[in-house]
Amino acid sequence: MKEKIKTSLLIIMILSLIGAFVLFFSGNYKIALGLTGLFMALASFLSQWTYTKNADYVYRKIYKHNKW
Repeated sequence: MKEKIKTSLLIIMILSLIGAFVLFFSGNYKIALGLTGLFMALASFLSQWTYTKNADYVYRKIYKHNKW
């Protein structure tokens, strides 16, 4: 389930970045700015989620290893 969410977020990020470039070069600057903001927000959310997940994994591995 989490992998599906991550994959769909990546697809939305790629589409918003491509859409922002297309809109920017066609002259719709405000909409392109909004899509760029959406891209940045999703990128920030996804990177923070991945960081937290990796830090939790490392913590659990160290705790499990030092338990014995």
